[in-house]
Amino acid sequence: MEKDTERQKKFLELLDEYKDLIVKVCYVYSSPVVTIDDLYQEVAANIWTGLDKFRGDAKVSTWIYRTAINTCITWVRRNRNSSLNTDLDQALLVADDGEQARERMARYRMLYDMIAELQPLEKAIVTMWLDDKPYAEIAAVTGLSVPNVATRLHRIKEKLSKRAK
Repeated sequence: MEKDTERQKKFLELLDEYKDLIVKVCYVYSSPVVTIDDLYQEVAANIWTGLDKFRGDAKVSTWIYRTAINTCITWVRRNRNSSLNTDLDQALLVADDGEQARERMARYRMLYDMIAELQPLEKAIVTMWLDDKPYAEIAAVTGLSVPNVATRLHRIKEKLSKRAK
């Protein structure tokens, strides 16, 4: 019984600590058919299921990213024809403190709408890069080599820049 309590406590601590990371990943892969909340629940279930299997070979954040991204990519593969959600306000709870907050939200919306149009692997790479993850960690999560991450990230930035213009 104590082991179950410890496991549950660790699980809740992980969800609390990595909530923002999970929400960002879920936002990028969400759609009108499956909401951020639905994806979050699925990611949380996969974290719970995989908790005992996590050996600590990688950083916890890397494992959480990998779980969240793999969960969302699996969903995207099952539901290729759904369009992506553009209601960023659900994902980023930014207090409306005037004109600056509205401008910041508009920039976030534009960026995440453009990211939502990327391929699943591109979404994963750019989302982790925006979270200041080192290339080595992005490589560990995506299964790519570090030079491949750098090359793909460069191409993704070019693609986003062209779309922004």
